[in-house]
Amino acid sequence: MQIHRAHVAENRSLTPAVRHVSLRLVDAVPFSFRAGQFVQFVLDETTLRQYSIASVPRLLPVIELCADVSPGGRGSRFVEGLGVGDPVRFRGPFGVFTVPREESRPLEFVATGAGIAPIRAMIGAWADQGDASSPGVRLTFGNRLLADILYHEEWRSLAERSPVFSYCPTLSNPPQAWSGERGRVTEVLRRRTDLAGRAFFLCGAPAMVDDVRRVLRARGVPEENVHFEKFF
Repeated sequence: MQIHRAHVAENRSLTPAVRHVSLRLVDAVPFSFRAGQFVQFVLDETTLRQYSIASVPRLLPVIELCADVSPGGRGSRFVEGLGVGDPVRFRGPFGVFTVPREESRPLEFVATGAGIAPIRAMIGAWADQGDASSPGVRLTFGNRLLADILYHEEWRSLAERSPVFSYCPTLSNPPQAWSGERGRVTEVLRRRTDLAGRAFFLCGAPAMVDDVRRVLRARGVPEENVHFEKFF
């Protein structure tokens, strides 16, 4: 498996638990990926840690990662310790959690926490294509607190620019002045009446993904219309 080399261009905190890391490729080996795929950091010859690419192919030779460092393990410590200019090695890309090229139905993205990483790439790739003939995209993004929402202003800005992109943040512990949805993503989906005919892409904690799949199944959404990736 080919190992790619890059230097850290940025490493900033999005929340106390999540880092946004930008890498600039520095080797001559061609690298390409599809939005939604992931790479594996090579920590040493026997240790790998995987992170989803959170940026669009258009930005190459830069790729961006959105890494949950709350587990506190070796991978978390590695990411937290990266400084601008540091060399990194990674393998990939890997994964099939991508929007099929032939997909023409409205796209329904559901994420919690750092599960937004591959979905950010997929929505960004969709936006790069233009929305003149798009059937529409909706993002339902669940978090506990307002401060936990990753890329909140980015989603709000896209919703303002695009009449066919809908952003639906929902909080399980919202502030009193919160005017958005309240509750878990499963509760939001149960209240919806327009789930038919959509292609679903789910990413987040395993329990959330399983719960959403059950809700969609109960609402009559065929299993083949639901794509998912679990973040452990």
